[in-house]
Amino acid sequence: MTFEQEFLSDFSEWVDQQVEISAMAMKAAESIQDEDPAAKDAAIRYQSRLEAYDFIKGKFENYKNGKSFHEMPDFGTVKY
Repeated sequence: MTFEQEFLSDFSEWVDQQVEISAMAMKAAESIQDEDPAAKDAAIRYQSRLEAYDFIKGKFENYKNGKSFHEMPDFGTVKY
């Protein structure tokens, strides 16, 4: 495995870990937002992080599918 391939693999794993951590933290913040007003803001921040990490994961999917970096990944349907 080349240095670049190893770096991309490690970075992809790190992003996946950050998604898991942010998802758990967001759920925890949402569960106590009635008790702690700051938890509502924290949940919003974790949601924003999840969206950013999903964007990065989309770039990895582009790479794996042979697409250009600047092509938009397929995000599916976004619900607000």
